Amino acid sequence: MSVPILQLIQGNRRARTNEFGEVPLAFAPTISLANGQQAVPQQYLDVERNLDNLANVLACVSIPDGYQLFAGQEGSGLYLIVGVFGKENYPASPEIAAQTKLVYGRRWLIEDTAPTSEIVQTAMLAVKKAREHEVRELLTLRVGEAKRVTTPFNCHLDLPLMAGNRTEFACQAVVKPIDELLAQVRIDGQELRVVASQMVGSRQVFEVTLLNSGEPSHFPELSGGALTVVCEHGDGGDFLHQLCRTLIHASDRFIEENVSFDGFKRFSHELCPEKLGDFSSQTRNVAVTDARFDTAFKDMSYRVDAAKAPRYNNGILGQQQRSAVDGYSELAGYLPHDAN
Repeated sequence: MSVPILQLIQGNRRARTNEFGEVPLAFAPTISLANGQQAVPQQYLDVERNLDNLANVLACVSIPDGYQLFAGQEGSGLYLIVGVFGKENYPASPEIAAQTKLVYGRRWLIEDTAPTSEIVQTAMLAVKKAREHEVRELLTLRVGEAKRVTTPFNCHLDLPLMAGNRTEFACQAVVKPIDELLAQVRIDGQELRVVASQMVGSRQVFEVTLLNSGEPSHFPELSGGALTVVCEHGDGGDFLHQLCRTLIHASDRFIEENVSFDGFKRFSHELCPEKLGDFSSQTRNVAVTDARFDTAFKDMSYRVDAAKAPRYNNGILGQQQRSAVDGYSELAGYLPHDAN
C-alpha cells in the first residue's frame, strides 16, 4: 500500500490522525503537489508517537538483507534497534563459526514528537552504524612474529586503559612498504592488493582491489571490487586508518542506495539535488492564509522545542555546561534548566 509522507486534504472534512500518528494542525496551509493533490507539509503536522505507529513507520522502511528493524519501548521511552544476522566475529570453535547468529546494535531514541521523515533518517543511520560496527570487526590485521589475527579498529577497545597508557600507541617512525603491510590485512576474509598508486598534490592515492574469497560476504558491494584510498601521509599507519575509513564510506554508500521508504530511495545519489532543493523550498516556504493557524503552530513549536531543553547536570559536567552557556552574553533558544 502506498503511504504518502504528506497528509492529504480532501475537501473540508475534518482531518484524521494517520497510521503514523500524525494529524494536520487546525487551519494549516496547503500546497499543490505535482500530481494535482493538495497536501499539508509535514512540519505542520502534530505528532503523537507511540509504539504502534512507530512500528507502522518502520514497516514501510526497506533495508538490505541480513538486517531487521525493531520498534521498542522501555517505560515511556520509544526506540528503534537494528538486528544483524551473521556469523560470530570471534568464534571460539568451528561449530560456533558455522552458526548464524542474531545480534543487535545500540538503541536509538525516538522522541514523542518525531515526525515520519526523522524516523526514517534515524533508521538509515542506525543501519549504517550497525554495518560500520561489522566493518571494524571484520577488518583484520596480523601482527607480531606469531602473526596473530587482530581487529585494530573494533569498537570494544578499552578507552580508559588506553588513555592511561597513551605513549604505547604512537606510530613508529619506520615506514613499512604498503604491499608488505597489506599482505597481513583481510576484510571479511578477502585479500587486498595495490594495483596502482600516484601522488596528487601532497597526498598519495592508492587503487586497491579486493580478491573474492568465494565465500558469502557481509559486504556484497566490496566483493571482488575496488577501492580508492587517499592517504595524508606516506606511512603504513595512515594507510590502514584511511583504508578503514574508505571501507566504511563504501558501506555507507551501499546503505544510501538500499534503504527506502514506501519504495522511494530518499538518500540515493540518483535524486537530483536541484529538484530536492526546489521541493524543499516549496514545502518550507508556505504562505499562511488563516491567522488562527499561526497560534496553533507557535504552540506546537514551543511544546516540541521547549521539551528538548535538558537539565543541568551535577558535578564537573554541570560546571562545564554552565560555563559554556554563560560564555555567551546573549543566547536565544531554550536554555538548560535546574533540576526541580
